[in-house]
Amino acid sequence: MEPEYNRDEEILTDGHGAQIAAIFFAIIICATVAYIFGFGRTTQTKNQTDTLTVTNTSSAIGKIDPFATASIQAKSAYVWDIRNQKVLFNKNANDVLPLASITKIMTADVASELLSSTTTISISKTDLAQDGDTGLLLNERWTFRKLLDFTLAVSSNDGASALASTASPIFVEKMNEKAKTLGLSSMRFYNPTGLDESATQSGAYGSAVDVAKLFSYTLQVHPEVFEATRHAKFTTSSLDNFKHTAINTDVEINNIPGIIGSKTGFSDLAGGNLAIIYDAGVNYPIVVVVLGSTYDGRFSDVTTLVRATNQTLSLQK
Repeated sequence: MEPEYNRDEEILTDGHGAQIAAIFFAIIICATVAYIFGFGRTTQTKNQTDTLTVTNTSSAIGKIDPFATASIQAKSAYVWDIRNQKVLFNKNANDVLPLASITKIMTADVASELLSSTTTISISKTDLAQDGDTGLLLNERWTFRKLLDFTLAVSSNDGASALASTASPIFVEKMNEKAKTLGLSSMRFYNPTGLDESATQSGAYGSAVDVAKLFSYTLQVHPEVFEATRHAKFTTSSLDNFKHTAINTDVEINNIPGIIGSKTGFSDLAGGNLAIIYDAGVNYPIVVVVLGSTYDGRFSDVTTLVRATNQTLSLQK
């Protein structure tokens, strides 16, 4: 711009200086009036507005919390990052609620510490008297490991009863002792299945936080407990060569990438429960727990929380 001003100054020095000066000042006055009434400022103002809009949008995107829009039906829910020991999501996660068949993970842990994988277990009348029929037969003999896998996958109350009665005559007491040892202060067990004891008392109680801790412990100490629960369907056989097809009660098991383990739960008092543990990356286990949902809602709740978890972890990279 400076050379232009210099050229104007040179023009003003010739013989027509007065005339040129008049023209020059007229141009200046017109330009000033145009500016005052907005001509020439429109583009600048628009550019400023556009810049502000982009800045605000960028800022908003940076603050999006995937969990903020995660709508779930469960009364209580919890997402726990095991590797970083970090809470990713908490909805009434310390509330003590009925556990239903999530109880069977504690049953599996305690039985695993009392029995060997090859211990023979026989199915009794007492076992078969439990609610639900998963195809087990009277006096049918199983190895502990195979019966455990079948029991957890199909959530067999008959199987859980057989595991407990074989392991110890005071099995439920040992379950409560284990909970105390692990610092699961909210947990209380009345049977090894999680079945409601009555219309007003559940077979077990606990918080979503403590369920997550139990799953973390199981993964660390008894990872084999989760093995069968990773599969949607498998065939197994007892020592008497009776074949059984196990269909996982977690109907969404194939829709969770990196699934490590899963356990469903449902009863009149509990509603729909579901707890899973999955790998969100290489050696990146995450526990997702929902309690007090509906029969179908527990599956969509967990799927929603897994999606929000993955989005959250992606934003943190």
